Amino acid sequence: MTTAYDFEPLPPELDCLAIDPAPETPSEDELLRMYRAMRLARVFEMRLASLYRQGKIIGAVYLGIGQEAIAAGVASLMQKNDIFNTVSRSLAAWFYRGVEPKHVLARWFGKDIAPSHGRDLGLFLADLETYGIAPYHNGSMASWIPSGAGFALAFKMKRQPNVYIAFTGDGATSPGDFYEGLNFASIHKLPLVVIIENNQFAYSTPIHKQMPVKRVSDRGPAFNIYTDVAFGNDVFNVVRHAKKAIDHARSGKGPVLMEFLTFRRRGHGEHDDASYVSQEARDYWALRDPIKLYEEYLLGKGGLTPSALEAIETECTVIVDDAVRYADSLPFPKPESATTRLFAPR
Repeated sequence: MTTAYDFEPLPPELDCLAIDPAPETPSEDELLRMYRAMRLARVFEMRLASLYRQGKIIGAVYLGIGQEAIAAGVASLMQKNDIFNTVSRSLAAWFYRGVEPKHVLARWFGKDIAPSHGRDLGLFLADLETYGIAPYHNGSMASWIPSGAGFALAFKMKRQPNVYIAFTGDGATSPGDFYEGLNFASIHKLPLVVIIENNQFAYSTPIHKQMPVKRVSDRGPAFNIYTDVAFGNDVFNVVRHAKKAIDHARSGKGPVLMEFLTFRRRGHGEHDDASYVSQEARDYWALRDPIKLYEEYLLGKGGLTPSALEAIETECTVIVDDAVRYADSLPFPKPESATTRLFAPR
């Protein structure tokens, strides 16, 4: 029998129930672009969860519901030739950068579509040329930190004013790759920004059972690098803190460990009922849902009308409906292609 772990609220200085972009207010176009990316990710993932239960999805499903503000806020700061990596918990970053939901869903359906042709989950995506999304290293989310340091080293050697942004979770800061990658980046002052989406659990293991420090960011001084921690469900707060982090790395001052505190509102995957999460924690973070906070701002100080937000939600629903039809229409890979690309040609 599982037992819900003790719940601990955020300290007052990191808590937020009403968001505000002051002193710099983005344009209405930018406000809506971030909202659209966040809402599209939410609509897509809610449908993905339903499709999983209908047996339409090949493999397991991992959702980022409750974490959308971090992905959208950080993505809004990326320049054209910056490179980043995520898993699907950061789906809002993919959509902000222009990834089409139909192509993501087709991969979840296991259909014969590039680049994997049914050989991988929709969980990962790599497309450097179009979206700036780096190839991933399956098996350990920590492994793309040393990989990201390699990309960042190339930027430095070529004197390119770009950064590599590695999104990862709190659990991925425990493997050795995390330490090796940040150590190397620190020594060589590389333009690497590690974005920690601290959603409180590594699968079912809470922070206090993962590490002997209170925050992931407490590990930063070991590398002598710029480190910051902030509330991650306020998209404006994400932009403020992430901008400082990215500007620091881009200016040649070395890597950054940027921790955003958030909450995973589903289980580790849809096969996990999250029975280890207390109702108190669920209720606390429901009040701090990033889309809820953002909508309250947009309909208040943001000056938008309910019909404007409803139009975006309708658009997102239509896009996801079309994505389902598109993914359904594609063929599965042919059985005889199972060994294709497994071996190098002679």
